Amino acid sequence: MPFSVVHDWHADSVASLLTEASAQRGGAAEPHLAVRSLHARALAGERIAESVRSAALEPALREVYRYAYAYEEAFATASAATSSFALSRGYGESEAAEHGESYARAHADANALANAAAVGAAFATADPPAYAMTYPFAYVRACIREYGGQDEARGRDARARPAEGLADSLARAIAR
Repeated sequence: MPFSVVHDWHADSVASLLTEASAQRGGAAEPHLAVRSLHARALAGERIAESVRSAALEPALREVYRYAYAYEEAFATASAATSSFALSRGYGESEAAEHGESYARAHADANALANAAAVGAAFATADPPAYAMTYPFAYVRACIREYGGQDEARGRDARARPAEGLADSLARAIAR
């Protein structure tokens, strides 16, 4: 499959799904639109630097992961555990709370940072094996979870749209 299909799919189907999911939760569309723009530019033949891709992907991935997974629960658990540890080591109440918040924020955003770098590198080089190593299906599953949430009907729509979009992207590649 040509890498242009991946760019087409992300620019068309994935970005639309994420922009809608963000809007339904009161989030910002801009991070997803920025990623969409990069995919559209790459599809048109423009080479985009890894650093530019990673910088655009990071805020978009952060939002996807925040909504797709139990982010608030994980954040609260990490913060409380780290704060308790700091208190047991002689930190004051406010220092321990600050330490817990700082650790939890870094921990919660680590996946977005790591994946933005890996995916940015794969997209910049249009390297299928490198892209495969970023576990794109896990990303798609996170997108589906973000869009569908707990709503059964939205969940069905969320599962169908990426597949239908990929088929459309393949059809457009064949037609070119």
